[in-house]
Amino acid sequence: MRDKGHQVISALAISVFLTAFLCAIAHAASFSSRDLIENAKLLDGKVLTYKGEAITAIMDRGEYSWINVFDGYNAIGVWCTTSSLKDVRFLGDYKHKGDMLEVEGVFNRACPAHKGELDIHALKVSSVEQGYRVEEHIDTRKIYLAVIIFLLTLLAIYVFRKKI
Repeated sequence: MRDKGHQVISALAISVFLTAFLCAIAHAASFSSRDLIENAKLLDGKVLTYKGEAITAIMDRGEYSWINVFDGYNAIGVWCTTSSLKDVRFLGDYKHKGDMLEVEGVFNRACPAHKGELDIHALKVSSVEQGYRVEEHIDTRKIYLAVIIFLLTLLAIYVFRKKI
């Protein structure tokens, strides 16, 4: 009888340990946009972590806002409290590298609250790296080459126009 009690307690302890371990892995796991799109059905409704660059604009909707987060492959829409974005200084565009964000939230394959869109409802948004302004370097050799080609084209038009 005592062995059965130990077996039950051991089985219970192992199952509690495994459940806690699997929850910790699932909770801490970071996914790419490819993972989210390819495994949308499996990950639907799960709490997960997604990292990427804040791009384009913060779409303020009052207490909540939308922000697109781009991980190098795809951008995923993130629905979060407006206050969680207060530290975002740069949004990625042609002139800026956006802040790198880490989003922990509930993944929705087809969000019923947002017309069936794939999104993440953020529980926590952290800025892990600040963005910056991208300095554009113009190669003066290319400018000179373009001017020379333009002048040669004008010369060719002038010469051939007279012969016709």
